[in-house]
Amino acid sequence: MNENDPPREVSAITTVGAVTVEQGLETDNLSPRLARLGLWRLRRTRRRLASLPRAASVRRAVPLLDGLLATLRALPRPVRDRILVGPDIRGFLAEAETWLEAGRLSRLLLARRVHRKAPGGRGGTGSTTARLFHLVCGTEHLGTLVPRGRVDSGFARRCGTFARKRLDDATFDLAALVLGLRLAYRQPGPLSVVLRFREDAEQGRPRDRIDLGTLAGPAGPLAIACAGRPGGRPRPAGTLRPAPERHVRATLRGTRLDLRAPGAGRVIVPAAGTGLLAPVLVPGARRGRPGSRGATLRLQRRESLPGTAIVLAPVVLSSRRPPRVLRESRGLGPRLAGALRIVRVSWPEAQREIERRTFMVVPIREPGTVSYSMAARPGISFINVSGKSPIDLADDLLHETAHHRLHDLQGTVDLLVPGPETLEVQAFDSPWRGARRPLHGLLHGAYTFLFRAELFRRVLRMQRDRMRASGAGFESSAIAFVRRELRREKRMIASALRDLEGASRWGLLTPAGRRLVRGMRAWFARLGSVS
Repeated sequence: MNENDPPREVSAITTVGAVTVEQGLETDNLSPRLARLGLWRLRRTRRRLASLPRAASVRRAVPLLDGLLATLRALPRPVRDRILVGPDIRGFLAEAETWLEAGRLSRLLLARRVHRKAPGGRGGTGSTTARLFHLVCGTEHLGTLVPRGRVDSGFARRCGTFARKRLDDATFDLAALVLGLRLAYRQPGPLSVVLRFREDAEQGRPRDRIDLGTLAGPAGPLAIACAGRPGGRPRPAGTLRPAPERHVRATLRGTRLDLRAPGAGRVIVPAAGTGLLAPVLVPGARRGRPGSRGATLRLQRRESLPGTAIVLAPVVLSSRRPPRVLRESRGLGPRLAGALRIVRVSWPEAQREIERRTFMVVPIREPGTVSYSMAARPGISFINVSGKSPIDLADDLLHETAHHRLHDLQGTVDLLVPGPETLEVQAFDSPWRGARRPLHGLLHGAYTFLFRAELFRRVLRMQRDRMRASGAGFESSAIAFVRRELRREKRMIASALRDLEGASRWGLLTPAGRRLVRGMRAWFARLGSVS
C-alpha cells in the first residue's frame, strides 16, 4: 500500500448499516475510524512539513507535531479518540492540508515561470494554475488572493505567501492545544511553547485570548487571557492600524505554569487539577514586574453549556466583514441548556448525539442568517441566537449535530460518485432554499431535516403524554408552530428524497450512498403516521 493512501481499514469501509439515521443513535462506530484516520493524517502532515524547502518552512511545526503525537500516545484510548475527532486537530489538518498543497502548487508555478524565461525553456502552467485557483475557490480567501476578480501574474506569489502565513497561524493554534492537553492530562517532562494572541471568528476566539483547545480537563476548558495593553497606553481613537501581535512564552514544569509576555511581565499559576477552578488568577500567583501594570496575563476557565462539556464561545458579530468576536452573552448558557433539555426529554438518544458530536457552540448575531456549520471545523456549531425560542434553539443544536454526523460519515466512506455533477454543478432543486443546489447540498438538506422532523414528531408526542398526565406542557402557540413546521418538513423531505432516488438511478451515488438513502426513505415512511 502506498504511504499516501489512507489506512486500509478506513478506506475499505463500504457500509453504513451501523450508522442508521434513527435507531441506534447511542452506538457510535464512527469515532474509532475517524481517530485512526486522524493519526494517519497527522503523520502524513508531519512528513510534508519536514520536507518543505527552507524558504517555505514553518518554524516549530515539526517538533510541535512530534510533541503532539507523543502526548496522544500517552493518553487513554477514549480520551485520545475524543481529541482526534474534535475540531482542534481536524481543523488544523484541514488548514494544513489545504495550504501545504497551495504552497506546493505556487512553488511549482513560480519554478516553471523561471524555467520558461531561461534560454530554450518551455512548458505550460495552465493546468497547474487552474488547480491552484480551484483549491483557493474552496476557501473563504478568494477575494484576498484574486483581488481584481481575475488571475494575474502575481497570483502564484500571493498564494505562496498567504499559504505560509496560514500554516504559521495553524501552528500557533496547535501549540495552544498541546499546552491544553498537558495541563489537562499531566505527563512527565517539561514543555515550553510560544503562543500568540489572534482573533479568529471561525473558532469564536477574541483577540485578547488564547484558547487551549476545546477539551475539558479537570479544570474545564482553559484559555490564557490578557487584560489591558502593554504599558497601559490607550490606542488613539480612530486609528486604523491593527494592534501588533502579542506572543506569550508558556513553560510547564510539573504542576507550575510560567507565562511570560513582553510588557505583561510574568505570571506563575498551578497547573490544572491543583486548585484552578475559577476564571481568575489563583491566590498567591506572582504577577508581572513593576512597570507592566498595563497588561495582565491570567489562566481562566472558558464558559460551557451547563451540565455538559460543550464549550460556549463569545458572540460573533457576522454582519460585518470581517466578522468580529464580541464578549460572552449573559444568560445564553442557561438558554441553550434549556433547549438541550427539550431534546433530552423528547428524544434522549439525540441529546447524547449532540453531546458526542458538538464540541463548541459559537453564537452568531446577524439578522436573517440561519445557523450553520463547516466541514473544515467539525464539531463547531454556529448558532444564530437572536430572537430564538427554546424550540428554535433545540432544533438548531440538533440540526447542526446532524451536519457534523454526516460530515463524519463522509470522512470514512464516499457517498457520492466523484465528479462535478455531484460536488459542483447546481443540478438539483432544493425545496428549503428555493434554488438549485449540487447533489452534496441536497443530501445534507434531506438528512439534517429528517432529524428536525423526528424531533418535532417526538415533541408533539411528549406534549400529548404530558397533557394527559397533568394538563401541563408547552404553550399552545409553540405546539401550533411545531405541528405546522412538521407538516412543512414532510413535504420538503419527500421532494428531496425523490430527487435523491433519481440521482441513485442515474449512478451518482456509491453503494454506501444508496444504502443511506434507502435508510432515509424508511425513516421518512415512519414519519407518515404522525397526526
